[in-house]
Amino acid sequence: MAIATPSIHEPRPAAGHPPVPAHTAPVSPGKVAMWLFLATEVMFFTGLIGSYIVLRAGSPHNAYSNLYAPARLLLEPALGDTHGVILEKVGASEAEVERILHSVAGLSAEAAKKVIEEAPHGIIGELTAEKAQALAAALHATGAEAKVEPVLTHNWPKPYDELTNPLAINLTAANTFILICSSLTMVLALSAIQRGNRAKGSFFLLATVLIGSTFLSIQVYEYCQLGIFHHYPPGISATGHFRPSVSLFASCFYTMTGFHGAHVTGGVILLLVIFIGSLMGRWSATNYSPVELAGLYWHFVDLVWIILFTIVYLV
Repeated sequence: MAIATPSIHEPRPAAGHPPVPAHTAPVSPGKVAMWLFLATEVMFFTGLIGSYIVLRAGSPHNAYSNLYAPARLLLEPALGDTHGVILEKVGASEAEVERILHSVAGLSAEAAKKVIEEAPHGIIGELTAEKAQALAAALHATGAEAKVEPVLTHNWPKPYDELTNPLAINLTAANTFILICSSLTMVLALSAIQRGNRAKGSFFLLATVLIGSTFLSIQVYEYCQLGIFHHYPPGISATGHFRPSVSLFASCFYTMTGFHGAHVTGGVILLLVIFIGSLMGRWSATNYSPVELAGLYWHFVDLVWIILFTIVYLV
């Protein structure tokens, strides 16, 4: 009978000691693959954010203003004495306001109606200080509310500036908190599955899917408001709608948030597949690697959004 002898590559146990356990890799191939994939994603978003920073830094100091459409050439000598009147409230006599806009400001009937429709951000620009004051006084006499504004220019729209920046920061801050909560539920789902509690793991996986879907729904709502339903003053868009073509800021906004939204959509689909697998009993205390890998991707997506929210919305 042949006697099996240990391979020269296997560790030999010392006399009187238990066998040496077989060597195992510290990380699984799946985890290595996920980290490599995330490394490429880090490079992608780094390039995207870096491009945004470069474009913003190179934007002219007068590219955006409170009275004129983005990218309009504003000559320096004309800026000093240029004023505008912002119609905040029309009041009871719309016809009288329209007459004053036509007679005092020199607007056509069509342009006057457009200014009235755009209240509280109806802007009558390219006025001298004296003419702007006279127009505002005439509007006040009809019961309308109007204020005189000198032209103010910026290289990039300022946060909470309703005349140059249409982004709803408070809504998006709440949406950011919602997405952060999904990271917590993802951690709880993985922990429950690792402990063998399949029902609890399925519950938290479903919660993560629903929270991620809520984030996407709010982002779609924001896009609809920006591009379709809401009408913005000229300092934001010459067309009244904030779409990718209206300014460099708009193009950067939709590019960065759109790419992130695509990643969140992919993550929600992945987690939905993981959730279905949990319902089918595929994951257990000894088999949870796909859940862990999906969690790594989801945490990365959350982290990227925190950076994008800070740079695009708050700075």
